[in-house]
Amino acid sequence: MISRQDIQRLLHHEANGAPILSVFLDMSVNEVNKRTYRTFLSQERSRLLGLGGDRAAHPSDLLGRAFDRVQEWIDEEFDVANKGAAIYAAISGDWFEGFQFPVPVANQIVIGPHPVVGTLAQLLERPHHYAIIVVDREWLKLIDVRLGVPVAEHQVKASAYPTPGDVRAGGEAAKGYQKWKAEELRSFFKEFVQEIEEFVRRYRPDRLILMGTEDNVQRFVEFIPEHLRAKLVHVDNAPVIATTAAILERLAPFFEEDAARDEAEAVDRLREQIQQDYRAVAGVAETLVQLQEGKLDSLVLSRNLECSGTQCLRCGFYLTEPDGSCRYCGGEIEPGVDLVEAMIRLAAEQEVDIIFTDPSATQDFGGVGGILRF
Repeated sequence: MISRQDIQRLLHHEANGAPILSVFLDMSVNEVNKRTYRTFLSQERSRLLGLGGDRAAHPSDLLGRAFDRVQEWIDEEFDVANKGAAIYAAISGDWFEGFQFPVPVANQIVIGPHPVVGTLAQLLERPHHYAIIVVDREWLKLIDVRLGVPVAEHQVKASAYPTPGDVRAGGEAAKGYQKWKAEELRSFFKEFVQEIEEFVRRYRPDRLILMGTEDNVQRFVEFIPEHLRAKLVHVDNAPVIATTAAILERLAPFFEEDAARDEAEAVDRLREQIQQDYRAVAGVAETLVQLQEGKLDSLVLSRNLECSGTQCLRCGFYLTEPDGSCRYCGGEIEPGVDLVEAMIRLAAEQEVDIIFTDPSATQDFGGVGGILRF
């Protein structure tokens, strides 16, 4: 599994001039229950060793050793229950990182000056990181869901709280009993709220989902503090005895709708502000400039966008110009730079929100744009 902290660590890795091999593998099985990544890995190894044998930066023996380390990690560390992997290896050094996750990614291999993080950034943006709360008369079940799958669960049992009839029973002659039962109910829910707060503090979900019977949910919402209620995005029915798989199956349509709604809202807001010429930019060139100047609040990016450009070897600025010299300092520029990866790296370093969208949604403004901070 991966986290934003992992991306930050990759962003700040000091390569010290050593090129990095970034490997992304689709580890899922095909229709005949076979994994096909080995064919891709073998073909890319042969191709790159053939091209790279005379390169001083990564002679073939070092590059071959990096590929060996990738295969060793797959053989020894990869859990076959997962479907995707991202592996990084310094070609002329000891540094190595491997990640695995329950969703597939497209096969890709890149050799460059730093670890490629664009694929990981997309994984973290959709679906959201949720905590599912299932409340019942006796049980509280908490499920941490990332990339659409459960990664942690916690279950708490308490003494059963009174039924609505218990609390109302007794009439005037039993006010003390009613008060005691009502206080028992409050104590019961407060205990569960404490468990939820600890769960949220530990796993840091972006959003909360509350499930249970209609009566349980209505009563419990009143006890949820405001800072947790602000994260609550969905309420649904489910018995606590339901399996985690059944709960996720029930929630699958909501996950898709929630992600699609976020994308649509981001694109609509960006388009409206572009049309009004108000604190918004569109297109690779202008978005890149504003991002490098630290002025973006959010970045909207098409999932299939490809764009190459240059980078100044003196000041480090990224440019869309294919040749010439740096417009900022006049320095020499390096061609063939992946500007999409550059924008993702810049946004992640600045903790700018990145919203990845369907290509058709952003086609009218060049596949990329951003909302300005000021």
